[in-house]
Amino acid sequence: MQASVGAHVSLRSVISWTFFPGLLLSSLVATVGLLAAGYSPSVIVMGVIGCAALPILLLQRWMPFEIDWRMRPGGAMVDMLHMVTTGLTGDLWRALTFAGLYALAAWLATHVGATLWPTEWPVLLQLALALIIGDFGAYWVHRGCHTLPFFWRFHAMHHSSERLYVFSSGRNHPGNVIMAYGSQVLPCILLGAGNEVFALLSVFTAVHGMLQHCNVDLRHGALNWVFATADLHRWHHSADISESNTNFGSNLILWDIVFGTRSLPDGRPDELGLGDLRMPENFIAHLMSPLLLAKWEVEADAGQ
Repeated sequence: MQASVGAHVSLRSVISWTFFPGLLLSSLVATVGLLAAGYSPSVIVMGVIGCAALPILLLQRWMPFEIDWRMRPGGAMVDMLHMVTTGLTGDLWRALTFAGLYALAAWLATHVGATLWPTEWPVLLQLALALIIGDFGAYWVHRGCHTLPFFWRFHAMHHSSERLYVFSSGRNHPGNVIMAYGSQVLPCILLGAGNEVFALLSVFTAVHGMLQHCNVDLRHGALNWVFATADLHRWHHSADISESNTNFGSNLILWDIVFGTRSLPDGRPDELGLGDLRMPENFIAHLMSPLLLAKWEVEADAGQ
């Protein structure tokens, strides 16, 4: 009996330390292999992301970080609707962005004499560069969403969940998706990055986003100084504004370190969400949140 308990604890420990890097790396390797086999990048991206979600969902049941953060039927339905609409909005924005800006990238290549992107580098090194460049734009847009009232109207809905689990990563207003995605990919498009890089960037961002929000008891150790892990991101979702105005990185924590906004206290936040502001758990209300947020703030103040 003691041996089986010890093996169980040991297996949990191994998984808690290896799952984050292992899932990211295996997702990237699968994407590279499928691209080399000639499959459509769009199909690859959707397939790899879907496969990556399955083990995360299983681990949320088996080894949750917080029991009280498990999915509840009502909230899960709202979040799954967000996952679907966020995906559709992302695909539409991706199509519009690529159509308009590949022409500009081609013009730049013609006049500069060559693409500015280091296409001769190994593809994983190109991905690392795309992550660094993309996260710089995403960092400032995300930080602006917390400091500029107009942009906060579109971003607040992402913070309305009072627990973190894998589907809460999709709780995003379409306007917030456009800002976040655009700030991440436009610099890379203008510099001339290829479709292979964008497929890898899309897979990395989606899988990392699920890991960043998942309710799994993971250990990240030194990786907390490289990636914007769940350990860091939980503090970004704190209901205490002094705690949530930190850790703005999307994939990497690099720019938070550079600009002094990285924060990793001991433990976890006492409360997640929007504090005294109670946003309805209603999909239509969430879509209308940029127009209704001031009303909810007034009602919250009146109820104090």
